[in-house]
Amino acid sequence: HSNCVQVFDIGVGDAAYFIVMEFVDGANLKAIIEYLKKQGKEFPVPMAVYIALEICKGLAYAHELRDPQGRDLHIVHRDMSPPNVLITKFGEVKIVDFGLAKANSQLEKSEPGIIKGKFSYLSPEAALGQEVDHRADIFAVGIILWELLTGQRLFLGESDFQTVKKVQQSVIPSVRQYNSRVSAELESLVMRSLAKEPAQRYNTARDFGKDL
Repeated sequence: HSNCVQVFDIGVGDAAYFIVMEFVDGANLKAIIEYLKKQGKEFPVPMAVYIALEICKGLAYAHELRDPQGRDLHIVHRDMSPPNVLITKFGEVKIVDFGLAKANSQLEKSEPGIIKGKFSYLSPEAALGQEVDHRADIFAVGIILWELLTGQRLFLGESDFQTVKKVQQSVIPSVRQYNSRVSAELESLVMRSLAKEPAQRYNTARDFGKDL
């Protein structure tokens, strides 16, 4: 899928595993956010929405993948965060590092209570050590979009422990209190993607993308 970085080969050499991926000529979203901050510029609202929409397209493809027998592969990225969103010089948006997801589905069942992924972009259920499904990725896209629109970090504590606590509590401030150019309609989409209970979030990345 054009919104997912392609993996061409996986191998082992000198007792180390390696992955051969397509070369993406551009920068990751974290670097772009930091560059704009240094310039004292705000992230344009339409651009933030466009990036979130493109991430949703890539996630929808991955979440809906089936094997040749038509069985759902249940792929969840589990580590959606700005460093894993690459943007090319031509404005293409590509998700990288499905490694956590793919390896888990094929090799090992995650132990309950073990937290995987970057702490600031976890879903509440992941931070509580519960089972996660594709709606954890939707929550992570909501965090990314909230941060792009506000110029603030949503869940960032003094330590990893504090950060995880903030995610568990999931107190989401209004986007519009930080950025008056965000419409009430857009804010409601962001807040829905960030619902603490998975059942109250968008059920699919495709639905979230359609609304965006």
